[in-house]
Amino acid sequence: MARHSKRQTKHSSTKTHQGDRKGKSKRKGKLAGSRASRLWLGLLKFLGFFILAGLLLLYWDSARLASLISHAAPVQQLTADTNGIVRIEGEAEGETAAADQGKLRQRYLLLQKEKFNWHCSKSGCNYMWNEDAVPQVWGNLSIQGVKVESERFKFYSGWLPLDFETVETSQLPFVHEGETSRPLLVESPKETAYGYHALSLGQRITVIGRAVNGHLEPIHLPGEGEDQRMILIGSSVEEMLSSEKETQTGVLIAAGFVMLFLVPVIVGWIRKLFRKLNTLHG
Repeated sequence: MARHSKRQTKHSSTKTHQGDRKGKSKRKGKLAGSRASRLWLGLLKFLGFFILAGLLLLYWDSARLASLISHAAPVQQLTADTNGIVRIEGEAEGETAAADQGKLRQRYLLLQKEKFNWHCSKSGCNYMWNEDAVPQVWGNLSIQGVKVESERFKFYSGWLPLDFETVETSQLPFVHEGETSRPLLVESPKETAYGYHALSLGQRITVIGRAVNGHLEPIHLPGEGEDQRMILIGSSVEEMLSSEKETQTGVLIAAGFVMLFLVPVIVGWIRKLFRKLNTLHG
């Protein structure tokens, strides 16, 4: 009987230890799971605020650029004592000599070739504009007798249409429209493509730049690097401002979606703050 009772005691003790180990392992699993969840939520919060900050910065840059455009002083010509941000309106002048040989049929006053790289995301694959790539620029542009020269221009007008009238016959199979109104000429399929901005003789344009001692120079745009100075070109001031307004509206819509995700987080922080304040006052 004594031996039997000892066996029962030992057996029950073993079960108890096993139960304790299982309980501990379950608790450890729950703790590990909760830590992973907190870490994941923390990462999502960080990404949300990071994206929101980036969107607000984009909005601020566009708003500053719109202010620069609207405050540019309208001038008919530049003199030796003309300085500051100026706006010149008139017809594009110069020699029609700019061309991308073997690619485009026609010649232009000014031609800027922008690089696009193939990029894939959750929404699909497409050619994306490479903002860091230095564009190729050909031609000499003048307006109201003022030379307009820059290593890079910011165009507000649409992209050059790429069709049988503008593109060499051998290049027509490489025209890519995609899901946008931005036509591209593919150089390497699913790697590299190019889009064009062009100005023709007599085209009505508006140019904005910095006047320095009677010369028109590129300006540093908000949000751009110091080495990326540009001259703005569009059909009118209204077109430029409308484009910036569209940019700001799109950014605000995107920021609104991000805020929907962050509102519960912000509300939680406010509640915690009020609890702490009540505790201190209590």
